[in-house]
Amino acid sequence: MQLLQFQNEFPFIVKALLSAKKAGHLSHSFIVHSDDSTLSADFSTALAQAVSCPEPVDSGDACGKCQVCRQMENRTYSELFTLSPVSKSRQIVIGDDSTQPDTMRWFQSQFHLKSVSGGGMKIGIIYDADCMNQQVQNCFLKTLEEPPPSSMLILLTPNPFTLLPTIRSRCQNILLLRNKSVYDIGKMKDLIPVLHMLMFGKAGISAAENCASELIFISNRLHDIAEEKISGSWKKFLTDSKSLESAGQKLIQKRFEAAVESEYIGMRNSFLSMIHAWFAHLYMLSQGIPRDSLANPELVSEFKIKPEDIDPKKAYRSLRLSENLLQVLQWNVNGDLALREFCLNVALGSR
Repeated sequence: MQLLQFQNEFPFIVKALLSAKKAGHLSHSFIVHSDDSTLSADFSTALAQAVSCPEPVDSGDACGKCQVCRQMENRTYSELFTLSPVSKSRQIVIGDDSTQPDTMRWFQSQFHLKSVSGGGMKIGIIYDADCMNQQVQNCFLKTLEEPPPSSMLILLTPNPFTLLPTIRSRCQNILLLRNKSVYDIGKMKDLIPVLHMLMFGKAGISAAENCASELIFISNRLHDIAEEKISGSWKKFLTDSKSLESAGQKLIQKRFEAAVESEYIGMRNSFLSMIHAWFAHLYMLSQGIPRDSLANPELVSEFKIKPEDIDPKKAYRSLRLSENLLQVLQWNVNGDLALREFCLNVALGSR
């Protein structure tokens, strides 16, 4: 992977970074602000390769072929340290001490250990940096203010303004916005037909209840999907943990369960966001906005909905109801009841 792969989409950012690298003026810390988590993760890997590659090309970019580049891309580079939300609350935690894995204190301690690769660049990447509370951010600030030599810190977030001003002021901002959400429609393929039925199907309490039951079924399956996904990536860790002592096995199991819960929360947020985005796109179509101009046209392409088939007033009411659903579910309410009320109000055209 190379930074030049992103040149067509973000030419000025790539040029500025490579020029700064060749001049020796590259910042030691970055905030990658993106609305696409895959894009920000790939870009951070390419940036890490560019500063670590021992055989850069003429542009200053990584060669993408040497051992360091391959290890960086495979996440096996000995001086690459990552941190992401693993607690059940989907938060990055501070930790009791530096020996507790996947915590901020553990993450920071890695940068003060002697390099095992004879002076190679140390790279730290924090995924979903907005999941750090104020205490964790203040703890991290110490490393950011006095970074060890030959190190780089990269923070990935869709919400940079949740970070403390003191953190933002010490990082160079990289803006990678596509102004659209990326949905894994394959994992929630049954959602859109239900929304279409809710909006264009038969009206009435019975029809609303059928749609609600389908939405609740999809929502309840998300935890199983999350566990299946995490189990695949954790298979080796779980297998290897069987050879550990009881305490080690419990630690690995605890981290696995937290990773599953974190993935589930992310998928549930995406599920709710898809509901809102579908009704938002429907309303925009009713107002004459071309399908090709929509942020996520794939959400409304399956049924080839025509603008003239949409009741603008119902589309607007439904959009407002979907916004209210997202707001209500932020509180400790019964999710099944909230979805049932939402479906009933949409189907019956409640104001």
